[in-house]
Amino acid sequence: MSTARPTTSAALVSLATAHPPFRMSRAEWLEIADTLTPPEVDRALLTRLAERSGIETRWCAAFEEGRHGFYRPSEVPGTAERMALWSRAARALSVDAAQRALADATRAGVTADRITHLVTASCTGFAAPGIDAFLIDTLGLSRSVSRLNVGFMGCHAAVNALAAARATVLANPNAVVLVALAEVSSAHFHHSTRLDQLVANTLFADGGAAMIVAAESPATQTRSPALATIVDTHSTLIPHTSEEMAWHIGDRGFEMTLGASVPTILEREIRAWVERALATHGLGIRDVAGWAIHPGGPRVIDAVAAALELPQSAVAASRAILRDYGNMSSVTLPFIFERLAQDPAAELRHDARSEAGPTPWVGLAFGPGLAGEMVLWHSGT
Repeated sequence: MSTARPTTSAALVSLATAHPPFRMSRAEWLEIADTLTPPEVDRALLTRLAERSGIETRWCAAFEEGRHGFYRPSEVPGTAERMALWSRAARALSVDAAQRALADATRAGVTADRITHLVTASCTGFAAPGIDAFLIDTLGLSRSVSRLNVGFMGCHAAVNALAAARATVLANPNAVVLVALAEVSSAHFHHSTRLDQLVANTLFADGGAAMIVAAESPATQTRSPALATIVDTHSTLIPHTSEEMAWHIGDRGFEMTLGASVPTILEREIRAWVERALATHGLGIRDVAGWAIHPGGPRVIDAVAAALELPQSAVAASRAILRDYGNMSSVTLPFIFERLAQDPAAELRHDARSEAGPTPWVGLAFGPGLAGEMVLWHSGT
């Protein structure tokens, strides 16, 4: 007679974030933007973009060495020089976040020697050997750790990385996955008159995040409670929108294309997708207690809130992270998760079901394609 295998779920055991040392205020950015931007661009436009960004402070590795830092007057860095900056900063951010995540995970009995899989993600740089090999050496992980790099997927890569981590522990309940993300967007600020690149210069920032995912099963329920259970992930690729957002490698760094109609497209398209995805779990929009909306910019948050008919309180955490840190590409969603986990009562009150049981939270992020990624998780498990 066979014995049924215990049901296993993927637990988010710990989460930690990191940022570069240099904190740049809006006023400091306008001083930098004045020298970074060609003279034919109206300086009043730079001020309007900064004021409308919803960003008050950002953390940027490119400006750690003084006012101009990496961007020297009259000299535009090439791609190789930008990649060198990315490598230095991304390694530092990854190690900082991973060490914090591992320290926090000890409450659940997870130590560095238990890591079996390593998933890294970044869309702002490449190197081989990459951040994964650097983390193995620096953190003292096993030389036999299985590695996966999620490269160049944009702002939603945190969800893609979590999907890989979840699939790993569901397939192997003995697996423990370290997910490490690092973005150095400031390596790709451009000396340009294009409006979309001026907007990108205004919005993007740097940061790192690390998460540890392990299996939860009846055999492991004696461990300290996890931050959340990763229930599922869902994806969509919106048709006929490939020209609206793109990310290409150029001779002078990576070049972002941002269409002005992105918020309008999201407002029109995402509700049906979100409803279909939630329905597969017996949920509706009003059942979700917490929302982490990737803040591509304030208009993206506005569009998602309008499409899903969310109150402003439901997107307060997303706006707060945009205000304090800017758009850190794939790293931003974990920053919002961390904010929600630290103070759920302050940010999450919505019309979600009130009965006892797991509390559903949703993370949404969007990237080149246009692509959407969703992670559904249960908090308080």
